Amino acid sequence: MQAFYILLTVATVALGSAESATLPTSGPTSEQETELGTTSSSVLQLDTASQTPFGGIATCSLSSAELNVCIRGLFDAIVPQLKYQGLSEYSMGSIDPYFYKRGIFRYSNDGIQGGLLIKNMEIYGISGLKVNTVSSNFTDSGFVIKLGVELPQLKAGGYFKADVKFGGLRLVPKGPFNITIDDVKATILTDGHIEQLPSGQQRLSLHRLNANVNVGNARVLANGIFSDRNLNAMILNLVNENLPEITRVGIPATREQWAPILVSHINEFFAPVPIEKLLVL
Repeated sequence: MQAFYILLTVATVALGSAESATLPTSGPTSEQETELGTTSSSVLQLDTASQTPFGGIATCSLSSAELNVCIRGLFDAIVPQLKYQGLSEYSMGSIDPYFYKRGIFRYSNDGIQGGLLIKNMEIYGISGLKVNTVSSNFTDSGFVIKLGVELPQLKAGGYFKADVKFGGLRLVPKGPFNITIDDVKATILTDGHIEQLPSGQQRLSLHRLNANVNVGNARVLANGIFSDRNLNAMILNLVNENLPEITRVGIPATREQWAPILVSHINEFFAPVPIEKLLVL
C-alpha cells in the first residue's frame, strides 16, 4: 500500500510542477533574492519613442517612483483579456485555456525511482490570476522582479503514464486525469533582460525563476491506476487528503525540472510582444 501511495505522490508532484509553469509561487528567501540580484544600479535604457497608451493600456515609466504600482496595473488590465482570444494588438495569444502538449518528469529519492509522462493537458483558470504585490529593479544589465499573487481556482485535464520502482515492485499505470486546485497564494522571483532585436523592437527574456506555492485545497481524479475501481478510489482519496502538503514539498523538490520548462514557455509567449509598448524610460 505504501508503494501505491508513493506512485500517486510522484504523479501529483509532477502535475503540480506542470501547473506551476503557469503560476508564480510563494516566499523566496533572502539568499535566493541575492542570487538573482543584479549589480548595476542604473536604469535600463529602453526605447522612449512611445510614451502614450497602446491599445488602450497605459505604458509604465521605468524612471517613475510608482513603477511597481504601474506594473501591477498592467497585470490587472492584460491578464483577464488573455482568456480564449488574447490581445492581437500586443501579439499576445490566449493563456486560458493553456495547452501543454507533452512533458516528462523524473523523481529519485529514498529508494524510489519514478517517471511521469503528461501529454495533451489543458489548463483552465490562469486568466483569474490576481497580482497583489510587485517589487522590481531594472538596471542596464537586466531586471529582477518579485510578484505576490493569488489564483482562486486552477483546473487541468489530460493523459498520464507513470513508471515507478520501489524496492522490487514496479508499477506502470496510465490513463486520463483531472486535477482542481483552489485558493493558490504564491510568490515568484525571476530575473532576465530586455533583448534588442534587429527589427528595432525589444522583447522580454527571462533567465531564471524561483517559486514556492501554498495551496488551499486540491483534488485529483485519475483512471487507470488500478483496474479495481474501489482500490483506485481509495488511493485517490488518500492522495487528495494529503495533496496540499505533497504540493508544498514536491514543487521545490522538482524545481530543477519544471523551472526551465516554465522559463521556456514564458519566453516563447513574450517573443513577439513589443515590450517597448509596455515599459518606457
